[in-house]
Amino acid sequence: MWHAPQVAARLMAGGAIAVLGALVLARSAGRMAIALVLYTE
Repeated sequence: MWHAPQVAARLMAGGAIAVLGALVLARSAGRMAIALVLYTE
């Protein structure tokens, strides 16, 4: 059985992991040349 605090903690942890992953990818894309970013997209 799932308890509300446990579910909330898992959702927040998943959101934090998603945000960190997006930030890492955005930083690497920000350092690339525009043509290369558009090509890899």
